Amino acid sequence: MPATNKPISYDFHGDTPFTVPFAEIDPADIHIYLDLDTKVGRNTCGQKCTHCWFVNYEKVYDKSFAMDEGPRILEGLQSHGYQVYPRYVDSFAYGGEFMRIYGPANNREFRQEADHIPTETMEKGDAWTSGRPLLGDDYVELLDLARESGYGTISITYHGVLDENLAVIDDGSYPIKGVFSGADTEKVLQRIADYNARRRADGSETADAFRVNIGVTVGRHNHGRESLLRYARYFNKLGVDTVRFNNFSDHGGRHPGLRLSREEIEQAYRDFRWLHDTVELDFQLGVSEDFGTFGIKAMGFPGHVGWCRAGRQLFAAIPAEETVLSEDGPERREKIGDIVGCVNTFEPHLGILVRTVVEGEDDARYDLEFDHEAIQAFTDKRMAGVYKDGCFAPELSEELGLVSRVPQRRRLPLLVEPTA
Repeated sequence: MPATNKPISYDFHGDTPFTVPFAEIDPADIHIYLDLDTKVGRNTCGQKCTHCWFVNYEKVYDKSFAMDEGPRILEGLQSHGYQVYPRYVDSFAYGGEFMRIYGPANNREFRQEADHIPTETMEKGDAWTSGRPLLGDDYVELLDLARESGYGTISITYHGVLDENLAVIDDGSYPIKGVFSGADTEKVLQRIADYNARRRADGSETADAFRVNIGVTVGRHNHGRESLLRYARYFNKLGVDTVRFNNFSDHGGRHPGLRLSREEIEQAYRDFRWLHDTVELDFQLGVSEDFGTFGIKAMGFPGHVGWCRAGRQLFAAIPAEETVLSEDGPERREKIGDIVGCVNTFEPHLGILVRTVVEGEDDARYDLEFDHEAIQAFTDKRMAGVYKDGCFAPELSEELGLVSRVPQRRRLPLLVEPTA
């Protein structure tokens, strides 16, 4: 392995064994994705990707909590000890309004090595963007705002396929529509590099420069060792800091031909390991947990990685129609949101987000009311092998009829869920 390559990073959502009852899990070990705004389009990400989870699920399409209530919900949930991640379609949405409100937020947890060391991405806020807002004329002002708000990383999802000369194939053949193109991403990366260079030229510390985290979605349109090698050489050339690969999910069932089979996922894990151990990388390689369990041993990750803790230690709180649950004298309890397991498919339903208003008190209280029976039933199904993959989302989506089943070339054995 090239001596300069950093450890491969992985997603971290906890490692409490599935045998531990949910009621015994400390709130500090529970991660909540708080979906504050799911509106796509001109004022947010500037895109409408056909595979976007915020586009394809009615539960979250075009929803939001009131802008002024979001911070109160966040603070209320944090007061109970939960690890809460404010999530919105784009960190630069509405001219950077979320940055002004929430400061240097992180959208998720990235760790490395056996002792779960946080990656450099976690040191400061992680601004998540399609890239489109930074292609506008006000990009310098937006980058200034991100820096002043305490952000240190800009994460951009990359959509592009490369030819043998490492040029983006820009002929309209990219199969996922509505995305921010790879060619335009190059322009944004150059703007960020120029911005960093100007900061250094002005005498600013190097630490003020933005790190760049690239996310690449892998499907049948771009998988395979040769394709990964091209991405590695390409992003080495562009000078980014992190490249994280995630598995294509067919949200909405619009692109069934792009989903990797389990055999292809097994090979993808071998290819990621080969890339890290063979090629000198000027960036940190990251692999999303959504590739699941099959073949993950090739990565050398801690045993719990690949067995997503969604539905036990990871949940999403999503906006819902407000309803009154109870009124007892001056106290009124209102449901304002739902708690769901998988943070990308918004299933299964596992509780509610509650606002409690007391007459005469200025501040409402916010809390999560989990459905413990539903969580246990869901855990039992996972432990019994109803869902064989550590990333249960594809199997659950097939069960619910949200996507079509991917044909397999051979039957694969049931894997036993690790307890550590």
